Parts: sequence; structure tokens; C-alpha cells
Amino acid sequence: MKLLAIVVALVACGGHTPALPSGTAVVADEITLYRDRALIKHRIDVVVPEASHATVSYVVPEGVSLDDVAIVDRGVLTVGELRGPITDEPAIEPETAVDEELDKELDLEEATKDAEAPQKKAPPPTGPTTVTFDVSAPKAGRYSLAIAFVTDRLTWDAAYTMTTTPARTRVTLRGAIAIRNTLTTPLPAARTQVVDSELGAWRGQIAEQVGTTLTGAAPTTTPTAIPHVLGDVVITNGETRIELLPGDLPRSMRSVLVYDPIGTKLDNSDARPIIDASLGMERASPRVTESFEVVRPHASTEGLPAGPVRLLERRADGTLAVLGESRLFDTATRVATVDTIALGTAEGVTGTRERRELSYDEDNRRVVEEFVLTIKNTRAYPVEVVLREHLYRGQNWTLAYQTASEPTKEGPQQISLRTIAPPRSDAKVLYVVVYTGL
Repeated sequence: MKLLAIVVALVACGGHTPALPSGTAVVADEITLYRDRALIKHRIDVVVPEASHATVSYVVPEGVSLDDVAIVDRGVLTVGELRGPITDEPAIEPETAVDEELDKELDLEEATKDAEAPQKKAPPPTGPTTVTFDVSAPKAGRYSLAIAFVTDRLTWDAAYTMTTTPARTRVTLRGAIAIRNTLTTPLPAARTQVVDSELGAWRGQIAEQVGTTLTGAAPTTTPTAIPHVLGDVVITNGETRIELLPGDLPRSMRSVLVYDPIGTKLDNSDARPIIDASLGMERASPRVTESFEVVRPHASTEGLPAGPVRLLERRADGTLAVLGESRLFDTATRVATVDTIALGTAEGVTGTRERRELSYDEDNRRVVEEFVLTIKNTRAYPVEVVLREHLYRGQNWTLAYQTASEPTKEGPQQISLRTIAPPRSDAKVLYVVVYTGL
């Protein structure tokens, strides 16, 4: 099956261009950058003569195979199978002994050695490749269709910085995406967007949403990656850097403690929950971190790709100091309203995590799990703590009961609960989660 079968439903838009001569830049109307592939779409005009059929040629860059190319919008045209370059070297005909006397005179093994050897294959193409295909139309005239190819030669990474002042009440967020082009040809200006997901996974989530809407089934809690438009971008050979948050306004920031004993390492991304009783029962970390909590306005950050972030403090003399490091916009925190940056271990505050119940209800196809989180505060004043829990058994879950304030879903399998631990005392938070889909 062709790799591009997963994007056949996509429709391109744009202008007209003939097939490109070897060595020229690839023309694109739209470029979508996924984690594992880039999808490049282009609309071309086709002139169909009186015979109502024509052969179209299209040039794709080096490294793109025939299986990576597809017609994604045919319009009213009927399009035949795509064909790649044809080698002029004929296949080797096997030699066979046809005369019994000759068999006696020659060593049979030597006579048939070449025949048993594999046939020669044409060397892999280098440089741009011409793809051809036949089209037919209801009548002669000018028509358009959209062609697309996928490639792993456009890769990208995103990174961010947060800068604050000694007051540490507000931060300015800046980010950039670096696109690396190893196609050996530049890509002139095209509407470019980034989707922080692998191509197949993103298409699968879209298909799931359509399917659950049509059937009335309950969808998973996984938020779909949203395309983030970068605008009309010229992608040169080598690396192209694009600013992600130009003119972003300062955001409020405050100090908070965070207890995250498990992390995302156990997350099961399937809808069917894991029923293994030992899951998550390894000793949880007691570490509570001194952190900063930064407001995340979704209007300006929606669809931004995940990446590392550094929190910097600009001092009175203009120098910058690193306060902490974290990551922003990961799948686990895709719908969070705040971001947290850890600075270090919180002295005098520790946490414990205890499972109180695990039960299976096969009749109703569900798993019920109950936990108690305890914060021990030895400080002489009360502390506010964000308790971050990961509902790692599966994607279909419901928070059935909890004793904390402000329970918040931050991602497909991550929640935050808040509590205040009194001075020199403990605070306990209980919650019950129900997984469905056994």
C-alpha cells in the first residue's frame, strides 16, 4: 500500500505550473510538516486535447520514490496509475543447456551459474525523478488536479525561552522552529504549517473523530494535534529558522510547589485499559519541586509544536541567568491552561502516593482505581501544592471522585489537583478514576 494512501482525502489549492526541468526548485502550494514526514502539495493545470486524454509529467526531488507520490484531488478527471522512470537496460535472459551432447562436454554447474544468479536491477535514481500518468476528461479543455508527495528530508525542531525580571511576576515567551531541508533543492514561498504529530497518527485521530461522530460512540479523551500556520515561507537548502511568537504579550507568573511522582513514562495510549495490578506500584518519588506557574493563553499558543524551554532572569546589569528548564506544549499537557517550570527541590516539603483500591467490573467493562496523595509540610507556614497525576492505564477515563480543589485536565492522561498543606502538618487528597473499554 502506498504511504500516501492516508492523505488521499486531502485537497490542495494553488496556481499553475508545468513539470519542472531537472535541477530546478520544487514548486509547492502547501507544505505540512509532521514529526516524521513532510507533505508537499501542488495544484497543476492539465490541457486535454480533442482526443480527451493526455499524458502528464511531474518532477519530484531526489529521494522521493514513486510510492511516496499520489494524486490527492482529481476533480472531474480520470487518472491512471502513476509511473516512474524506465530503465533502458534489458533484463538478462537466463542461459539454458538445450543439447544433451553439450551437457556432456561442459560442466553443467558452470553452464547454469549465470542463469541461477539474480537478474540485474537498475541503480536507484539520483537527482529529480519524473513521474508520469495518463488522464482523461469528459471533453477537451483545461483542467486542474492536485498532486502531493511525502518526504523525510524536511525535518524540524522547536525551542523556547521565557525571560523574567528579578521581580519574577511576569515573563516574555519567545520561540522558534528550525526547518532542515536536505532535498538538495530549495522550496519557494508556500503556505506552510506544522502539525505536532506523526502523519499516520494524526490522520488516524481525524478518522476516529469522524467515525465516532457518525456512530455516536464515545471518543477517547485524546486531544487532536491542531495545525499551526507558519505563513508563506521560503525553505532554503540547509536550515531555515522561523519565529513562532512574534509580538507575544508578557504573561503572569507566580511561585508554586509541584508534586509529580510518576511522570509520563507509564502512559498507555490505547483506548483499552491495562489491567496489570503491578502497573504504577513502583516506589513513587517523594520529591516536591519549587516551580513557577506561567499562564498559557490558548489564543496565541494553540497548535504550537512541543519543545524544550529555558526560564531566564534578566538582571539589573543586563546579564541573563538560567533559573530552570522544562518542556512546553507536549501531548501530555496539550489542553493545560498553565505551564510549570521546575527550579529545584522544595526543602521541607515531601509527598507520598498510595493506592487504596483496584477493582475490575467485567460486566460493565471498567476498571476502578483509588489513590491517596499525602503532602508533608515541615515549614512554619502553609504551602500551596499542585498535585500532578497521570492516568496511565488507558485513554478512556473519568475522574469519578476527588477531594482537592480545582481539578483540571491537562492532557489525554494528565490531571492536576491542588491543595494547601498547613504549617508543620500533612494534607491528604483522595481521588477515584474509572477506566472503561475492557
